[in-house]
Amino acid sequence: KIYSITCDEGQKGELMSHYDAVVAPAVRESAHHVGQQMVEVGGSQWILVSNYTSGEAADAASDMVRALVGDMSTKFGMNVSLIGQGEVSRQVI
Repeated sequence: KIYSITCDEGQKGELMSHYDAVVAPAVRESAHHVGQQMVEVGGSQWILVSNYTSGEAADAASDMVRALVGDMSTKFGMNVSLIGQGEVSRQVI
């Protein structure tokens, strides 16, 4: 799944600290996730690519993801929009 994420000006540091302390460990421990990549595309805007073991795993992770990001919109003015989802067709490492 690919998301667009924004937050209130001045909340970037707090948002990233929360992500590192709460979200990243949960993703690492998740049986559904392969990992995530977050690309900063503006001062308070990111593109997040969340990789799952399968499409079914992405669906199964929905409740966990909602629980993780639920209060982040209130705390940091974060907005998350799903841009799209699909299967990885190419990967270069």
